[in-house]
Parts: sequence; C-alpha cells; structure tokens
Amino acid sequence: MPTREVGAGGFYNPLLTGQLAWDLGNGFGFSYTFGGYFDVHQELAWSSTSITQRFALSYTGGGWNLTANVIHGIQLDAVTDRPQILPCPAPFGLNGCNTNFVNIDLTATKKFDKWELGPVAFGSMDLSRPIASYKKQSQFAAGWLVGCDFGPVRLQAYVTRDAYERNYSGRDTRVWGRVTVPLWTAAASTPPAVVRR
Repeated sequence: MPTREVGAGGFYNPLLTGQLAWDLGNGFGFSYTFGGYFDVHQELAWSSTSITQRFALSYTGGGWNLTANVIHGIQLDAVTDRPQILPCPAPFGLNGCNTNFVNIDLTATKKFDKWELGPVAFGSMDLSRPIASYKKQSQFAAGWLVGCDFGPVRLQAYVTRDAYERNYSGRDTRVWGRVTVPLWTAAASTPPAVVRR
C-alpha cells in the first residue's frame, strides 16, 4: 500500500523593521527595533498583521556576551477567519486566535580562544485573551550554549529545558543550532604611511 507524506510549506509573515543602535562605551550597547509582520495566506504564517518592538542591552567586552533581548508583539487581528498556526479553542477551531505577547531571551556566554560556552534562557507570555475561552500560555526555559569559531564560519548549539510552563502540552526539551557565514566583510583599513621630510 503506498504511503502518503504529509508536510507543510510556504512563507512566514514578511517583516519590515527599522533599528536604532547605540554604542554606550566600555563594551555596552543598546538597540531598539520597531516594525511589523504582515499577514499572508500561507500554512507556515500567523493569520495576523502585528506590530513588533525589540529592546536589547548587551555587554560584549573581554570575551563576554551578556545580553538581554525583549520582544513585545501587538496583534492587529486578535481573531481571524482562518487558523493557520494558532487555532482558537473549540467551538471556534476554524478561526485563528492571536495574542499580544512578550518574549525574553537571555545569554551569558564567555569565549575561550575559539570556543564559546555559557547559560542561555528564554521565556514567553501571552498578554491578551482573544476570546473568553482562550487560556493564556506562558513558559520559561533554561539551558546551555556551546559554540566554536572556525574563522569565517561560526557554529553554535543550544539545549534548553522548560523549567515552567502553563497551558502548553507539557515541558519541552529543545535542541537547535546556528551557523553564521558572513556574506561580506569589510577589509581592514591600513593607517596612512608616515612621510618624513
């Protein structure tokens, strides 16, 4: 009997943002991002247009990466005519329920030569209830990051476990990775030659 593969494909919501970043000196930096995600009728997208604000504060001196990143999302369409990623609870399962939210990412890593190691954590919390029967979700997870810098390519692996969760399907363990490959690097500037007469 032939088998049928089930999958989903498509595009995620397009994002348009602008960012301001400040070098505060002594290894400290702050950035603010403002923008929006736009609704698209795709399986892998939220059925909403939303406003996003992001605040990040970092210390990156002495081989450290101490970063707190906060994302605040405001949905313009709390209830939609299609579920896409997040359907509403029964009997509204053919509608999408989209909540305002806050996400927090925390990083505290240290570089040792080409290696990077340290704890990471993240949390998320619904701030609104699109319909009365919707149960707000929240979670907090912590774990570790290990990275290696191979020159032009940088690899990072993360493992986290939920320490707290509310109204999800249970506590999750997540493993994921990141590969960073620069598309272009500016050539180092050389100081002008000193001419003596």
